[in-house]
Amino acid sequence: MTLAACGAIAMTACNDFLDTTPKGMVIPTTVADFKGILIDSPWASTGYPLANLCSDDVFYYEPTANNVNTNAYLWLDNFYKDSESDNAWNDSYEAIYNMNVVIDNIMDATEGTENEKQALMAEAKVQRAYLFWYLQSLYAKAYDPTTATSDLGIPLPLKPDLEALLSRSTVEEGITQILKDLEEAENLLPKVAANDYRPTKASVHGLRARVYFYMGRYDDASVEAEKALSYNSELCDMRTWAFIDEGFPILGVINMPDDNTESPEKIWYRATSFDMMIQMFCISDDLQALYGDKKDLRFKFWFSDIANNGKPWEDGHERYLQDLNYNISVPEMMLIRAEALARHDDTAALDILNTLRTYRFMDEDYRPLTTADGPNLLSIVLDERRRELALSGLRWLDMKRLCHEGLYTRTLEREFEGTVYRLEPNSTHYVFPISGQVIAMNPNIEQNPR
Repeated sequence: MTLAACGAIAMTACNDFLDTTPKGMVIPTTVADFKGILIDSPWASTGYPLANLCSDDVFYYEPTANNVNTNAYLWLDNFYKDSESDNAWNDSYEAIYNMNVVIDNIMDATEGTENEKQALMAEAKVQRAYLFWYLQSLYAKAYDPTTATSDLGIPLPLKPDLEALLSRSTVEEGITQILKDLEEAENLLPKVAANDYRPTKASVHGLRARVYFYMGRYDDASVEAEKALSYNSELCDMRTWAFIDEGFPILGVINMPDDNTESPEKIWYRATSFDMMIQMFCISDDLQALYGDKKDLRFKFWFSDIANNGKPWEDGHERYLQDLNYNISVPEMMLIRAEALARHDDTAALDILNTLRTYRFMDEDYRPLTTADGPNLLSIVLDERRRELALSGLRWLDMKRLCHEGLYTRTLEREFEGTVYRLEPNSTHYVFPISGQVIAMNPNIEQNPR
């Protein structure tokens, strides 16, 4: 683990429960040192795609035995061998440690103004809030106000102490800390970031919208989403996109942003360093069916049945073509607003969806959605959310929250080597297991029920 090019804190902790022992470090002292920690691009790439593999958006044509990806895909009790690390956990806590280094020490830094120090502290708090939200979303139950004060959440380290053997906080304590960090940071952040990796005021509103949304506070989420959209409401016009070579879609797409940092839809850049993992998987039949006759440009540019050699895959299945896009984005904020309206049976939700969809179909193929396109307004919004956010890493979390609300009642089945594995609604397996390696290092951490 490294803090940045400038180095970090010199210490070791062989029984660190985070399994992120820093090596060969020096102590940051100046504002520039701490800024170097915060602008390190890996902190935007802590997302890990295992949640995508668990979701109903994917189909694995040829699973491999005793593999982390396969174990997650089959919702097994444990994803990891005792000797294996959990990147989703370890990478996130490594980043949290670094944010805590900044928060705990920045005000004593040299060679900077008080305003610069406060702004850097605010950035670190927003980054920490995101990481706490991400971890709690994977390793804790869906938020339930009636049980959140007792449901197990995640450890919440607020100091850069690698030897602390923290127990798991409650879900409510986690949410309280996340919202506290965002509140304290909001007024100290700029409207425009100095680079693509750093948060802004819009980032706070976008993340707060996401937090409220997964708490089931849909109206509050809509208010925050609207505030985020006041900073950016631009959409990619997929009508202008074209493959460089239709026969080799892997070569790229003209007019599509080369990187998610460059997306005009970006409210806050978030990413994963493991994009190739998802490209081993096929798109599930039911997700493919949601795109209808395939005139939807999202289907055209995001998935492909053509392999890298320009020939169709032997199994005939469509596979993920584009990298995952974990950004907090304009479409996500629009869909949050649409769902809040749909839950009040307000047809203004359709206006939002149709605004989005005009950029997702060629003019001759576009047809506006109406109330006739689903059994109810909410189902129409949920289908559009699934189509639009198929690369965002949010589908698993949507399944989880909708199961909790009784709106997702499907039992998923996957077969491997003659055995059928099932995921029932509200199964304990909607919560990720904590790796044995983490628990061995810190027995104060309680495993999730399996």
